[in-house]
Amino acid sequence: MRTHLLRLAAHSTWADARLLRAVQSLSGDATAVLRELGHIRGAQAIWLSRITGGVPLLGVWPTLTPDELAQHGATLDAAWERVLETLTDDTLAQYVEYRNLAGAARRTRLGDILLHLFTHGQMHRGKANAALRAMGAEPVGVDYIAWVWEREGAG
Repeated sequence: MRTHLLRLAAHSTWADARLLRAVQSLSGDATAVLRELGHIRGAQAIWLSRITGGVPLLGVWPTLTPDELAQHGATLDAAWERVLETLTDDTLAQYVEYRNLAGAARRTRLGDILLHLFTHGQMHRGKANAALRAMGAEPVGVDYIAWVWEREGAG
C-alpha cells in the first residue's frame, strides 16, 4: 500500500502544479477555479495538522490568489513530503485521532486518510477543470494515467 500511496502523492503534486500553471495563464475571472484549487490545499492543510498535531496552515475553503496558492502549495508539498517519507506498512495501519470539522471525535487509519486525501483532491481537480471549461478555457489533463505516461515516457 505504501508504494501506491506514494505514487498517488506524486501524481497529486504534479496535477496541482499543472492546474496552477493554467490558472496563472488565465486573463479572465478564475474565482471558481481558484475556489476548487484552494479547497484542495485547504484539505491538505487540515489533514496534515490532524496527522502531525500541528496548526493548519489554511482553512478548509481558503480564498487564495494564484501567487498565494503557489506559495502555500510549495509549503504544503514540502511538509507532506516529510510525512510521506516516514511511511511504513505499520504506520499506515495506525489510527489517527482527531476532530472533524463539526467537532466530532474521529479515529481513522492513516492509510485510509491518505487514500481519501488523494481521491478527494482529484474530485476537486475535476471541478476546477469544469470551471475552466465554463469560462471558455481548455481543461488541463490531470488524469493519473497521463502522469504515468509522462513519467515513464509511454503512451
